[in-house]
Amino acid sequence: MPTKMNEACSIKTRQIVKNPALTLGTTKKDVGKYKKVAAAYGNVAPVIVSAPENGGFLILYGNARLEACAQTGITEIPAVKAGIADEAGQMKLALMMTAIREEASALSEGALINRLVGGHGVAQRELANLLGKSKAWVSKRSMMDQSLSDAAKGMVTDGTLCPRSAEEVARLPGDVQAEFAANAVNGGLNKTEIGMLVQTYRNALSGEMRDKIVKSPLEALSKLGEKAGKKPEARGGLNGPGHKLASAANYAAQMTLKAINMAQNADEKTLRDAMGQLNRLMEVAGETGLTLNRLLSDVSPGKQGGGYPW
Repeated sequence: MPTKMNEACSIKTRQIVKNPALTLGTTKKDVGKYKKVAAAYGNVAPVIVSAPENGGFLILYGNARLEACAQTGITEIPAVKAGIADEAGQMKLALMMTAIREEASALSEGALINRLVGGHGVAQRELANLLGKSKAWVSKRSMMDQSLSDAAKGMVTDGTLCPRSAEEVARLPGDVQAEFAANAVNGGLNKTEIGMLVQTYRNALSGEMRDKIVKSPLEALSKLGEKAGKKPEARGGLNGPGHKLASAANYAAQMTLKAINMAQNADEKTLRDAMGQLNRLMEVAGETGLTLNRLLSDVSPGKQGGGYPW
């Protein structure tokens, strides 16, 4: 429990002492973002500093903002002096603040973009220049806000679905987004794989194919791997041994990723129940690595037949 009240104040930037731990994680990109804000509006967000010691205040949060203000010529900034006297308590606060996500998320960005564009007539190109982003980035954020279902937005908010994958999911009909996203995440699919499936869904002529993509994206992806790449005749046909081997390897890799993802999200009882099978998976994975390293090391580039079919 805090023993002293925190105090809002204004401090000279030269009085604030750099924190080596925070400096490690401060990039030029971070500083550049705040420099744009500082140049246009001054420093509108307070930093957090320690109680005064030897005439200085140790920065605990807002290192990039502090550096941006210094580089922009701002000599005095708003700050909150944390009422924590001991160094351990100060470092704990710095760690907690660093670990907390900023309020602005991909969804917030999309909502703000649409309010500016739709409500105030600001052009997307102007926002792209303001943020240092591409026009495509601004457009995708806008689409997330407009097209992503509430259930899918909830998955982004709680961290289940990453923003880049959500940009692809937003291209699907709203009523299938959450189910597809949940199944894709459980299958360990990345943004590129999700994008492939979304595009296939949009181009699919049959309801059966679309249903397969939504309910079993991992299996649907393995089918896409079978169809992609070189022409079948160049590989000995769809029933050729090279094609079959590559398809089996692709499916095995996808299923392994799915098992790992499920294990990472499982509770202790579930892991105990599957202990035998998981140990077997580790053994097979080890044997697989040794065997493939031996086999592939003997295959010269000229003998590989053009690589994987996908």
